[in-house]
Amino acid sequence: MIGKSKSDGRKERSEKVLAKHKVMINPNLPRIENEDEAKIKSPEEIVKRAVTAFITVQIAIDICNNNGALESVEFFTPIMERFGLMSELTEDEKIYFDKAKCDDIPQDAAYQMQWRLEMCVPLFWACGFWKKLDYPNEMTDTVKLTILIDSCENFDELMSHVKMRSASEILDSADLLFRMDWACVEARIKNDPSIMGDLFPDVVVEQHKGVNWLIGAYDAENWDTVAPHT
Repeated sequence: MIGKSKSDGRKERSEKVLAKHKVMINPNLPRIENEDEAKIKSPEEIVKRAVTAFITVQIAIDICNNNGALESVEFFTPIMERFGLMSELTEDEKIYFDKAKCDDIPQDAAYQMQWRLEMCVPLFWACGFWKKLDYPNEMTDTVKLTILIDSCENFDELMSHVKMRSASEILDSADLLFRMDWACVEARIKNDPSIMGDLFPDVVVEQHKGVNWLIGAYDAENWDTVAPHT
């Protein structure tokens, strides 16, 4: 007798959450990858990408707050070097650590980079730095995460805090975000906020992008260009 896959019931579990929060359900949306199909990144890949992106976002936030790009770069560069992450910067991120160019970063570009903080959230949750992935109806408070990163002397110490979630848990979250994102897009197209309940669409789309990178959905390998796909 063939045993049931862990993916059995995933779609139905997601739809129960949506119904609880009065978010429109599209029963025709397909199931996402199962455990055998997903290409979940390794713990080391996840932590490197999440911390690199998170620190880059801190510089973007300082630019948006007019706190001085160069001063921010000079503060965060040693932290990146401490963890050996300078080589992990994407093309979009490199300019934020370029002392000759960082002052020329436009406010709107920095504002968009800020939102990548939410892309990091599923990654930090997947490696156990967060106890749970909160319902995305508000922006994520990352103070505890900042404290954890600041407390570690090197990358190995940071990795010692990793407690990876199971593939099934990660895919459950990917499936739910996929369906939430569809509702947010539908609400925008039809100009009907009731479709998405109390979801915060900007948070949903960024977390959806982050989880797609995490599981390798739609060949989402390039952090700068990963798309949500609804």
